[in-house]
Parts: sequence; structure tokens; C-alpha cells
Amino acid sequence: MRGAALVFLLIISACGGSGPPASNTPSASAGQSEASAPPASPTTGPSPLVHCSGTVPAGDNLVIGAVTGDPTVVVRDIQDPAHARNLCTFAAAALAPQFVTGTTVAYETADRQILKADLSGGPATMLATYSSGFDSGQYAFSPDGRTLTYLDHNAWHLVTQSGNRVLTTLPEAPARGVSFNQDDSFLGFSPDGVYVAYFQTFHVGGTGETAPDQIRKASDESLVYSTSGGTMAVWASAPGRLFFRDPTGSLKRWDPGAGVSTATSVMWVRPKSSPDGRWIAYTTPTDAGVDRVGFYSVQANRVTNEIGPGRSGVRFLTNDLVWYIGERACSTCFGGQPSPTGVTYIYSIAGASEVTSRLSVVYDAWPRVTAPAL
Repeated sequence: MRGAALVFLLIISACGGSGPPASNTPSASAGQSEASAPPASPTTGPSPLVHCSGTVPAGDNLVIGAVTGDPTVVVRDIQDPAHARNLCTFAAAALAPQFVTGTTVAYETADRQILKADLSGGPATMLATYSSGFDSGQYAFSPDGRTLTYLDHNAWHLVTQSGNRVLTTLPEAPARGVSFNQDDSFLGFSPDGVYVAYFQTFHVGGTGETAPDQIRKASDESLVYSTSGGTMAVWASAPGRLFFRDPTGSLKRWDPGAGVSTATSVMWVRPKSSPDGRWIAYTTPTDAGVDRVGFYSVQANRVTNEIGPGRSGVRFLTNDLVWYIGERACSTCFGGQPSPTGVTYIYSIAGASEVTSRLSVVYDAWPRVTAPAL
């Protein structure tokens, strides 16, 4: 999934779009640390900040988001899109929500805690805390929900049943501006959960164990690949290939067996993969001052469709359905970035058709990984 504050800054500032609210907004005073070290194991936390009106159906397609006209964040069942319904409601204090499993969610709090809560009820569980700082608080779960990875200022953590370990400590991120179409911070597990990657453009200057772009084996935390100059990464296919590009748009593919190869050329921004790994949706800037949405076929290694201009902020709802926002050019907006029109859309890849959406915001969707894939 998608990150917390940095991704929120990049997406919201760039396109007025769909990033989750978060408490860990980057600041120039990144070197300051205010929180205590993360706990070595999960601890029981406060009452959950999510409440459900009934049982969440097993196996249904679910979305965390908000419906037009109501800012309340909900868990929404979209198994039957024509009769979608809200199942659970998040309190406003729950920040950066995402799915852990189909029956468990996670979120952050203003005092920089990462908690998970079972949708069937019961107390929340505190998994980790993090300090204030640039990129701090971004987090992701393995596909089976058993492993958490997160960032605490310069430290990259992995939380398993055996405890909370620091994978590496990266160089300090300097205070500087953000290039919305080049800068990114991606943190996530491969579809099979074997590998975990952190690809970013801020904590630069290191090599090897401290390189800005890394892939590690989750089981023993070993470094299996590192580089620099990569950006806009995403896992796709199965058991897992990592796609990323360089600043010129040359698309690279890392494979556990074959290593790194050049795929094609596409200047994608904030890519997202379908649950089955067959598609990668993304945004690209246009000369008109707004963005367009594109689709990359992993099987064919080529771009197949482009929608817009005036579309950005993609999120897969299912293997076929992609949600995104409408946008307009804005010369007076921060950095000259586009602004949202207030209308959102859902696109069917199979039907090559677009309809308006009732979802005003999408933070996450479940299932995140489905089989079979490539």
C-alpha cells in the first residue's frame, strides 16, 4: 500500500488526490527524535478506533475510503458494485488506515503509534511507535498480515513474531523541496511475502547496506539487491518482481532469479499493481498541466491504454476496476500542480470503460494479492 505522510504530501500536493491523512508529516527538523524506541513485541492498546455494524463477509472485495458527501472513513463492501454498502466506521483519530487481512485493519494515531484492530471487536494492539522526522511512520504489511515493516526517521524496521529489528539505518534526509514527478518513497512486500523493498529518493548518499534503494529477504533480513537512482517502484507479478524506473523513464525489472533487466520506457508516477499482478496503473504528466492515467501490461511489457488528460491518483479496487480522481490545471496552486475537480472515476480494464464513482477517497482495497498470477 501503498505510505503515510510522505506519500500523502506527494499525492495531495501534486494532484489534490487520494493519499491517507497522517500524523507524520515531513518537516525541515528531520533530525529531531521525540518518541521512545519501538516495543520489542505487540502490546495491548486502547479501545479500537474502528467499529463495525455486523460481520464482515469472508472473501468479499473491500475498500477503505469515504463516500461522496460524507468525510467519514469506512470499510465498504464492493463485492456487488451496484449494491455496495458500508460495514465499518473509523473514528477521525485513526490515521493512514489500511488492511492487514480481510478481517483486520491497521492505523496510526497522532501520538505516533501503529495499531491494528480486529473488525470483529476487541481491544486494539499496539505494534510499534515511531519518532517524528522526515519519512517517519510509513508502514506496510506482508500479504499474510504477520509481518510489519515501517520507517522510524532514518531507521528501517521489520516486526515479526520474534521481535522488532532494525534492518538498516540510512543517511539523514536533507531539508529540500520535492519534485512531485521524480521523488517518491515506496515501502512494501513482494506478493509472496519473501522479500521487502524500500526504494526512495530522500535518504541518499549511502551504498550497499545504506543504499537508498534496497530489497531484503524478510526471513533473515539479508540484503539481496541495492542500487541508487531508482524511483517510483512497485511489486507486481508472482511470486514477485519489482518494477522501478530511473529519472529518464527507463523501466527496470528486478527478478529474484534473473536480477535486473530493462523492460521498456515509461515516465510513470506513483504506480500501483493489480491484486493478480498482471497490470500496473500509473499517472504521467502532460503538457496541458494535468496528468493522465496509463496501464502497463506485465505480460506484454507494454503500455496498452491511456486515459485523460485530467486523471490521476490511481488505486486498484479489484483486478479489473481502477479508481482515480479528476483534475484541472491550476497555475496558482502550490508548485503549479493540478487541483481536483471533485469528481472521481472507476475504470474497467476489461470493458475499457469509465464511470463516475461514489468513492471520494480510497486508501486501500482487499484482497491485496490474488492467485493465480504471472
